[in-house]
Amino acid sequence: MGFADHGGHHELHSQVKNATCRKWDTPKNTDGRPGLPWDMAVYVPLVVLMLVKRLNSREMEADVSEHVVARVCIGRQDDPSPQMRDHSNIARAYAALGKDGGDEINALMLHVARDCGFADVSLLSSETTAQELPIGYPNEPGILRGMAQRCGRALAQRKTRAVVGVDTALAQGQTILRTVKAHHLCAKGQQAKRQVLTRLLTEVGAFVVQTRRLVQGLGARRDRVTHHAITTRKTMHEVAKRLIPQIVQWITTGVVAKGKMVPVGVTQARALVRHKAGKEVECGLPYLLSRLGGGYVFGTVIRGVVDESKMPVQALAGYREIFGAHATPVLMVYDRGGYARATVRALANAGVKAIGLQPKGHGAWHVAEAVRETVRSERGKTEGIIGTLKTDKYGFNKPKERLWQTLEMAGPRSILSFNLNKLMRDLVRTDR
Repeated sequence: MGFADHGGHHELHSQVKNATCRKWDTPKNTDGRPGLPWDMAVYVPLVVLMLVKRLNSREMEADVSEHVVARVCIGRQDDPSPQMRDHSNIARAYAALGKDGGDEINALMLHVARDCGFADVSLLSSETTAQELPIGYPNEPGILRGMAQRCGRALAQRKTRAVVGVDTALAQGQTILRTVKAHHLCAKGQQAKRQVLTRLLTEVGAFVVQTRRLVQGLGARRDRVTHHAITTRKTMHEVAKRLIPQIVQWITTGVVAKGKMVPVGVTQARALVRHKAGKEVECGLPYLLSRLGGGYVFGTVIRGVVDESKMPVQALAGYREIFGAHATPVLMVYDRGGYARATVRALANAGVKAIGLQPKGHGAWHVAEAVRETVRSERGKTEGIIGTLKTDKYGFNKPKERLWQTLEMAGPRSILSFNLNKLMRDLVRTDR
């Protein structure tokens, strides 16, 4: 079944093409330099097929060059000399789509699923989860080591340019790494570890002062390597301003600061207490995932501190961004973490007829007994879909991306891949 020649899916292909054209209509490369306009007839099916099969750009290049089914999907099966794309161009097309483009296509999928009768938009079930990142356990010395390593790599590139003060700063960075190793291997007992951590904070403070002087000395240079080094050190300086007070608070009071930074490379990540069996804490991006009746999903990263009691209202706001400002589900489902009087009032004022929030303690339900069975069933289905997203097939957990510009696309990409696969299965089932 291809996007180009299958009559039942030609209209869907056209809608996806129109949605993505708005992201690719400017004849520029992703780095802002001028270039040729995107070939819509090639790139739209390529990116959609890459999302459906969850391939990276190199795998997509090999798939198109070796498999006739892939060429049928992009409409190049009858061309004796088809214009194929290498992995770098496919990667640029995916990067140019961006998170906003992915969200727009996902919203299109949900509209198509609703219009085809596959998705029941009168039911909305939501739950929070964590998109775990591929990082180690976030203890304080390890976080400080990451900051020193990033600054050290940027400084090493300046060592060959005879920049004054680089050798001193690099030596201070190595001192930090040795202190971290001493904390892990030599410090025995809580008191000894606290003393080593205090010394480590002093060394990091001196390191920040030294690198700040280097940034000031390099301010007039404009070559690419220097610009990258300056940007890295400035970013780490901002991280240090937030991170060091958080560590000092933990040393002095024993209480972890709210919004504690976990890795210095992705400052949006948090340590989330989940109380799961065998996994008390998950480290990553807090996500709010919502499921429509029929199994289609949408979601977004939670900004700021996670307040579970406000998540049902936020889920309704995400629902209205997709289906319209006045669209309202008949039944909203959430677990007891989202129950609060203010939340119930807000949902009632928004027009939700059946508020399926599980009450805390011995509180009273706001739905009848018959509806409670539906609430419990939908809660289980939502948890099941979250587990499906975190499998290797969709790769929601532990994405390989490192930069925030691409990392923020990883979650929506997994959700879009799930919805595209489900929509294809539903369409095929209907055709049969």
